[in-house]
Amino acid sequence: MIADAKPTVGSAAATMEMPLSRREFLYYLWGASMALFMAGSAGAAIWFALPRFRRGEFGGVFTLSVDEIPPPDADPTPFAEARFWLANIGPRTLNDPRQPTQYPLTPGLKALYMVCVHLGCLYRWVPTSERFECPCHGSKYLRSGARIDGPARRNLDVFALEVLDPRGSVLARSEPSWDQSREGSAIDLPPGATTLRLDTLRLMRGAPNIKPGGGV
Repeated sequence: MIADAKPTVGSAAATMEMPLSRREFLYYLWGASMALFMAGSAGAAIWFALPRFRRGEFGGVFTLSVDEIPPPDADPTPFAEARFWLANIGPRTLNDPRQPTQYPLTPGLKALYMVCVHLGCLYRWVPTSERFECPCHGSKYLRSGARIDGPARRNLDVFALEVLDPRGSVLARSEPSWDQSREGSAIDLPPGATTLRLDTLRLMRGAPNIKPGGGV
């Protein structure tokens, strides 16, 4: 009489796996959900922190007519194609009590780089408060470019400006200064000026500015 056959290793009976219990299934589902959530949160945090614009993505010379210049103390004019705000410093701006005394102003024009110096977001002009505000992390700057609040640690960066006559001769230009309190000083519009010229490859770094009141 032939003895009953016993299942061998590799037989269907030996390799059959027990199905997952309801509790085990729920544990696996919870673990997968948490992994997806953590991955999504990390991705959102990285996206939030990364600069919206990177230096070097644009460059070159940009010109505009003096007719495009905003009046003194008017809302700054945005020029998105060259990524700068053109601000005209007038008497009201010169006497703004919010202006940090460490950064004396001169009347005239300033070309403010349109990117926040904190983490590279695009800040905006808020007419009701007469200041620039960054929507990402709350840094705030005056028309002059001086930082007055938020996590930013310096004033706004500015582009070098040149003022030209009808023949293309330079009547005035803004130059970097060894005195960081006067970096990117505004330039006045001399008689006979017809054109402004801005080189987006010549960016002057804003002066250090870390205290709530604008001091260093």
